[in-house]
Amino acid sequence: MKKMTERELQKVFHALSDPIRLRMVRLLLEYPEVCVCQFQNIFGTYQPRISFHLRVLRDAGIVESKRRGKWVYYGIKHLPECVRQMISTLPLEEKPVSCTPNG
Repeated sequence: MKKMTERELQKVFHALSDPIRLRMVRLLLEYPEVCVCQFQNIFGTYQPRISFHLRVLRDAGIVESKRRGKWVYYGIKHLPECVRQMISTLPLEEKPVSCTPNG
């Protein structure tokens, strides 16, 4: 297990202090990869807002991204096990939806 510095831990807690980012991480614990377009559909907001939240999570070292064609998928990069366990107990309110233009 990687030891975190105080500053790294502060960044993690700051990133998780927003309800949308907390829900994003909860979804990513259930679904290993979620597309930006899926987050847009789930949260009913525009791509720039979703990208802002994902950037905060990425800067905190919590998530990482992978591009596949025109889609960008996010997954958990590193999350302390004790934090992971706490977030996993939260109810999962939404499930990812399709990124296809018709779905």
